Amino acid sequence: MGAVGEASDHLFRSPSTLDAHVPQHNLEWQATVIDFLGSSDLANDKNPRDTIPELQSQSKTSNPKTSDQASRVSPFRKWVAPKKSTAISEQPVAEPTPQADESRKPTEKVALRIRSSRRLPQRTPPQTRKKDSQPLPAKTQNKKQESPSEVAATIPSPTKKKVEPAPSPDDVDLEPLTNNQKNLRKKVRRVLTHYYNRPLNTRDRSPWEVMHGILAYEVHSKVLQGGPQGDPITAVGWLCFNQSCKRRSLMYVNDEGKLRVRVGPALQGHRGQLLAMLAQASVNRDYPMRVDEQDYVIADLIRMEMETCYPRTELTFKLIGLMHYLNSDTTWVNDQGMQWDIPRLISEEIRQPIRGAACGGTHRLSGLTLAYKTREKRGEPIDGEYLKAKKFVSRYQQYAYRLQNGDGSLSTEWFRGPGNEESIDRKLKTTGHILEWLLYAANEKQLHHWRTVKAVNYLANIMHNNRYKNWESGPLGHAIHALLLYNRLVFEPHDPPNTPTLAAKLRRSSEASMRR
Repeated sequence: MGAVGEASDHLFRSPSTLDAHVPQHNLEWQATVIDFLGSSDLANDKNPRDTIPELQSQSKTSNPKTSDQASRVSPFRKWVAPKKSTAISEQPVAEPTPQADESRKPTEKVALRIRSSRRLPQRTPPQTRKKDSQPLPAKTQNKKQESPSEVAATIPSPTKKKVEPAPSPDDVDLEPLTNNQKNLRKKVRRVLTHYYNRPLNTRDRSPWEVMHGILAYEVHSKVLQGGPQGDPITAVGWLCFNQSCKRRSLMYVNDEGKLRVRVGPALQGHRGQLLAMLAQASVNRDYPMRVDEQDYVIADLIRMEMETCYPRTELTFKLIGLMHYLNSDTTWVNDQGMQWDIPRLISEEIRQPIRGAACGGTHRLSGLTLAYKTREKRGEPIDGEYLKAKKFVSRYQQYAYRLQNGDGSLSTEWFRGPGNEESIDRKLKTTGHILEWLLYAANEKQLHHWRTVKAVNYLANIMHNNRYKNWESGPLGHAIHALLLYNRLVFEPHDPPNTPTLAAKLRRSSEASMRR
């Protein structure tokens, strides 16, 4: 979609009551979707279906529907946020020509930027390969087995001691909210408050479900230990300390002493998914982890995901996690001796299809979006693979809005074409996922556009009207996170000075109620 110009006004005509332009400068957020001020060159684009290769051969008939798949005062010691990381290198990346890029085929030997003039390491057989220069800690022997309650007592909070407040209205030039915007703010916050007070529990919910619980309220998410009546505890800490969820643990240490994350039903649905969830929740890279009585930090999980990047595989969630935690110019070698960097991850992802990908392709689009958005936030040039990602995403933005239904919901057929099924479960799933990605990609004007507002309003309505429904945890987590993002980006700048974020206030309120 890009910046909305005159040529696309036929698509985006907003009622005056919903067209308030609210600048948001110098905002400080905990989430990864900071700096939604990007723009694109698609104002004069033709129908996006003509610009998206996948959709050119699409038949007029829709494909058949496919099956996609809190807390009293913490007794745990507080986690102190680490020092700021070093500045990101701004080494420019050579921009490939469109012709050369289109003709490039997957290969194990690719031209990559390297910090020094050293030669690329040669691929060696597994039998003769040397051990990792920075091996994970060896497995601890004869260590006393700790009970779940003893482990829980050592889990630190992932939140910072000082909650970052919303910016003061005196610091930014804000236009007042319209009455419609105030009503929508009230509705969105009412929904977020309700679902925060209905946390998942570790007896009945799997690791996959708890991961989506983490995404919902980010570092402020909580779970109930052992059942619906259990004590609340940080959801981030529970998973990072590898505690049982529905009698299953997510991580393990292999025979070589290396950290690994299980993939399969009720576990990770995709490789790199845990790291991607932690990245979207803005968990610090040195937050502790404990697996099989061994101590790690998130940085160990990052290294494991770097070592297991392979060509022609799904790299969606690895891209989300690694782009968040690594410098843009980081290069590394995987466990098969192949050279990798962020641009190669982007290139591999762009070559893979959107239709048929996880959750209709919204996660792949989110990974590409967060890649160039993070680079924009760091003040680095949008060129090469980053520019390709931005243009690729912009075409799908426009197409997603063209498929929007009259009630504000987004297509129940994902990106296959128009779709307006009656099932509210299906609508929550598709609208929640697509809206979350659209908010990642939106610039400031798009955040306030009537099409975005209508989608937010629809999602808030069905979540409120069906607030006691037992929703599927995955779609619900993405829907909650979409509303959390919109509240943060549009409404929180209008809160009084030094006001904590909504999620932080919900956590504090929950802690206070537990003390009474």
